[in-house]
Amino acid sequence: MKPDFNILRDAFLNKPTSRIPLYEHIIDVEIMEEVMGKKFYDDTLSVQDNMVYFHKNSIDFWHQMGYDSYSFEVVPAFAERHEIVADDTAGTDRQTRGWVDENSGPIQEWADLENEKYWPSGEASGDFAQFETIEKLLPEGMKLVGGFSGGPFEHATFLMGLEPFSLRIYEEPDFAQKLTDLIGERISYGAERISKMDCLGIYRFGDDLGYKTSTMISPNNLRSYVFPWYKKIVDIVHKNDKPFLLHSCGNLADVMEDIITCGVDTKHSFEDTIITVEEARERWGDRITFIGGIDVDFLCRASVDEIKERTKRTMDNCSKKGGYVIGSGNSIANYVPVKSYLAMVTAAHEFNGQ
Repeated sequence: MKPDFNILRDAFLNKPTSRIPLYEHIIDVEIMEEVMGKKFYDDTLSVQDNMVYFHKNSIDFWHQMGYDSYSFEVVPAFAERHEIVADDTAGTDRQTRGWVDENSGPIQEWADLENEKYWPSGEASGDFAQFETIEKLLPEGMKLVGGFSGGPFEHATFLMGLEPFSLRIYEEPDFAQKLTDLIGERISYGAERISKMDCLGIYRFGDDLGYKTSTMISPNNLRSYVFPWYKKIVDIVHKNDKPFLLHSCGNLADVMEDIITCGVDTKHSFEDTIITVEEARERWGDRITFIGGIDVDFLCRASVDEIKERTKRTMDNCSKKGGYVIGSGNSIANYVPVKSYLAMVTAAHEFNGQ
């Protein structure tokens, strides 16, 4: 199937389309390698050539699976976050898995906010050359969905730890404001730089704001430190005639009006235990597009037949009111069974008559 990014763009903007396109936020390389039957890295190559080799293999995978876009983000050049590392139980060759340490991070004092090595700006703020490489590799009709990874809240909690950042909001709000402003200025530059590129079709970042029951910090604090930067970045992206996608996990019911007011075009990431994509579309879908929604836990536990049935039912339900894009509720992590991922994709193509 020849990719047609215009179909995906229209669906992201809640416009009815001739078919329901596919989208994933991330597909772990182990999944792609197993599907394609080859390694996506070649350690005999130089760093630069290996990067090109990886992107070529990845784009080939997304193309062959029937996607109209390639998802990729670059991590801004902030200080290295603290991680807790444990064995990876997924049974792949990754061997270890890391989690951000919620109790600590490299930024703790005012001197850290003033240390220039922690806050590269302009062209030094990210590896923009990767997007230039991708631009040369994308097939006709295919565009990139991506940008600088992480939003202002995630980076603040990555750099300080969620607990110290939360305490600093209470004890020293000026510090929290300075931190989020330093982050916001740099990810805004990334949005300006990347959203101007011809290969970029939809700009996005992920900024997980919630637990299963509520936001991680109060809605009022999000309104003070986070959402003003959402509004600024969305405006930058829209100025360059690109839609904006927010990937955000957690229960965001208390701030959905704020997200809509910021101008976010499309919201991604759903868990059945919080709200289904169908329920979200029914509640707010006349003002913002919701996409994906095949719960990752369901993908891991359900049978192939159950996955195919739910995928088609979700596509039928969600396409009755405007545009819709099918995919997982979050990402295809390396612990998702390949047969389950393929069942979802196959069902999508069957629904579309392909």
